[in-house]
Amino acid sequence: MKILKVLFLSFLFIGLSACSSEEDENSTGVASITITPSTATQMIGEQVTFVVTTDTGEDVTAGAALSAGNTSISGATFTSQTTGPVVVTATYLGASATTTVTFTDIPPTSITLTASANAQAINESILFKVVTNTGIDVTATAVITAGSSTVSGGSFTSTTVGNFDVSATYSDLTSENVTVTFGQPITFNKKVLIEDYTGTWCGWCPRVSYGIELVKEATDDAVVVAIHSGSTNPSSGGYDPYNFNVPALENLIGLEGYPTAMLNRVTSWNYPEPNNVTQVVNLTGGTAPKLGLAITSTVSGGNINLEVKTKFGKSYTGAKLVVYVLENGLVFNQVNYTDYFGGADILSNFTHEHVLRASLTNILGNAFSATEAVYNNEVTKTFNVAVPANVSNAANLEFVAFVVGEDNKTINVRSALPGANQSFEVE
Repeated sequence: MKILKVLFLSFLFIGLSACSSEEDENSTGVASITITPSTATQMIGEQVTFVVTTDTGEDVTAGAALSAGNTSISGATFTSQTTGPVVVTATYLGASATTTVTFTDIPPTSITLTASANAQAINESILFKVVTNTGIDVTATAVITAGSSTVSGGSFTSTTVGNFDVSATYSDLTSENVTVTFGQPITFNKKVLIEDYTGTWCGWCPRVSYGIELVKEATDDAVVVAIHSGSTNPSSGGYDPYNFNVPALENLIGLEGYPTAMLNRVTSWNYPEPNNVTQVVNLTGGTAPKLGLAITSTVSGGNINLEVKTKFGKSYTGAKLVVYVLENGLVFNQVNYTDYFGGADILSNFTHEHVLRASLTNILGNAFSATEAVYNNEVTKTFNVAVPANVSNAANLEFVAFVVGEDNKTINVRSALPGANQSFEVE
């Protein structure tokens, strides 16, 4: 009987995955791509280099086909001997994108130096960019100087606290100075995020649920989110009343089956999960993150009021905030092919915890601006929303906030119940 159930649910999963792809992505599994030039303006006879990325941030330049007008581009670089705009197209697995580069023969008369941040923690980098008044990015060939040090590759790091005057020269042109400050880093208590891709119909999913229980016994610094998938039709097979579609997130991690448990969003929790609790706990140790979170939450009159504060112990590029609404104490039968929880085929009235009910941000995160994600800055994001209609009991709500970096890896995470008024967990 269990073999038949395994076969049935395997076919069911294939059907569910195919349905998700058809509804939310093109047939290739790539929703969109972006082509980015090294500079939007260039001198004739000089190269422009292109990078092609998917909507999930994957660099697919090597596998993409590029063309400038009707001319194919080899090696992702292009040079024009004539002035004017050139439309460059990239295609990858059926998705396409374009960008325009303008070539000029007008020599520059000035340059401008800019910094990715005006303040940074010591031992962290500030990136500099040099652009001519004609719009050409000449960072790679300009000479950038910070104090008495030459900045290599446009990146500068200081091991000492202090202010530095930075300037750039290109050809016979010199920029105005930019002053940057380096200070002591601010570190925070480190927590680990577990995103459990699961389903009430999934017979092997109790294995991860049991592993999560072991993690909770081992540490208080694990934050769990259960992302359910299944049919929304109660009369059909594979029904899951807590179904929550996350195609963009599934595409990001390359979801292949259930259960799947991801740590800090992009790292797989090794199988079998109950035997690899140490892998999870170890992610709460090591180098303390230079980013902390604090949540203030109230639930009243059918409304949720959240205040999510983020403190930056260093300057970040590409940081994004994700805020979830979860529900605990949901009781529903769970199919079980494992020996965990007593080994019954059906775990009657199983209590499902940390069930994802809503994302108050883009599921992949809302980006912080360049002026927000800077050293020693505190940013507050406020969310005032109605309790989601799919929530059974507002008293059982839970809130999770975390920040991911450019690589989509979680930098730090925090959870809170209604009525919380948290302070930052500074180390």
